[in-house]
Amino acid sequence: MANYKIRYTRDAVDDLDSIFDYISEENRAAAAHMLERMESSVLKLADNPRIGSVLPTNDLSLIETGYRRIVVKPYIIFYRLSKDELLIARVLHGRQDWMNLLFEKDFEDV
Repeated sequence: MANYKIRYTRDAVDDLDSIFDYISEENRAAAAHMLERMESSVLKLADNPRIGSVLPTNDLSLIETGYRRIVVKPYIIFYRLSKDELLIARVLHGRQDWMNLLFEKDFEDV
């Protein structure tokens, strides 16, 4: 399978910045390690993008949008696939109201 190009939305970049800032208040090394774990998981997606699960929902309009997710505990990385691109839409904590955050607005690409 061909490698997918990886792109991040502005929201996803902001999410990663916020995660790093929050964790680094207590432990900068732990914050860097968390971002490394997330990057490693995203790079694995570039080779095998269907390893993430489709969002569970009864709303068919959400399924049609093609959102998938992978978990890098305690965070969830949400992404979409196109023909040759993997778009990282958001990176949210599992305890957040991620369905509302994910679909509250359209994403802007970086």
